[in-house]
Amino acid sequence: MYGMDSITQGLLGAVTAQLGFRQRIGRDATWLAAGAAMLPDLDVLVRPILSLSGMETDGLTMVTIHRGLSHSLLMVPLIALPVALIWWQVRRPRNNRRDNNLYGTAPEQEAGPAPRGGKPPPFWLLYACLLVAVLSHPLLDWCTSYGTQLLLPITNARYAIDAVPIIDIIYTPILAVTLIACYVVHKVTPARAARWTLILGWAGMALSSGYIAAGRAMHDLAVRRALGGLDPSSVITADAYPSLGTIFLWRTVVRTQDQWRVAGVHVFSSRPLQPACAPQADNEWVRRAMELQDARVFDWFAMGRTRASYARRDGLHFVEFHDMRYGLRPDSLETLWGLRVTFDQDGSLVQVHRFHAGGGFSLREAVRTAWKGLWNP
Repeated sequence: MYGMDSITQGLLGAVTAQLGFRQRIGRDATWLAAGAAMLPDLDVLVRPILSLSGMETDGLTMVTIHRGLSHSLLMVPLIALPVALIWWQVRRPRNNRRDNNLYGTAPEQEAGPAPRGGKPPPFWLLYACLLVAVLSHPLLDWCTSYGTQLLLPITNARYAIDAVPIIDIIYTPILAVTLIACYVVHKVTPARAARWTLILGWAGMALSSGYIAAGRAMHDLAVRRALGGLDPSSVITADAYPSLGTIFLWRTVVRTQDQWRVAGVHVFSSRPLQPACAPQADNEWVRRAMELQDARVFDWFAMGRTRASYARRDGLHFVEFHDMRYGLRPDSLETLWGLRVTFDQDGSLVQVHRFHAGGGFSLREAVRTAWKGLWNP
């Protein structure tokens, strides 16, 4: 579960090309913008590359890399620049041929048409098209709950507004329908396509942005319901995370002075909440475990939403850190993944490793649970 899926990122990038770029550049703007919008997710290849080079990597290595420098707002201009330069160089022979033919080719007849007025598109227009497309990627990831390092290398702080899930059954179709509508307009009324695709592009962008805004409003509603009846002075943090596929079903997580409270909230249900509760362990072993580098990285990745538990078995001390943002169910204390630290009876460190609840994360089970919860408020 690394962030908004790359297909949706590509669709969003393609929609940004309809906001005045495709009409002046040509249909290759749509394809290049879609590809450019997916480029930041190539950071998932860093771990396999490091492994092939002989370097040892683990899950914690990956969480520090993904949504890192490639997703920084400061890197967006640098990511878009080489693609724009290549695009410009590829188009130059075509532009030169148009100059020789006195721009006799109709704008919508080739993959790289000359814009209105007969002049080939300037480099700045190609660059602006890709710049907006690449920028859409970290901004959309910021709207999810995974956390994105938007300001690297200035700070490695993770930012998230918890407005939409990483896979959404409404948001992605909005983008797809927008692009299909633009394609149909080009086929049916090519002479008026520039005007109508511009209208459709902005309408699709407004609708998809409005959906994210609605998700954030539902997030706030879920938090308010989770806080109902609690003494405000006892609350340390209160959060809500959208379930996979929908902004209507939320996992609320409240940490008070002495415990964690987790509950599922459906925005269309008025049933009273029945939160599951668990204490926050705090003893010598928990504090020792938290001093480890791996534990600090895990807590940074979980954005501080880390529940600690402690157990002693067979003379060993087990400390587990749970990322409370994600659960097998919206109301489950059992999280999708965690970090387990083991000490022997003498206090020596035995092992530190990540674990997955229930033997591993099942996307099918998560989708089934979210779908059932969506229609059974």
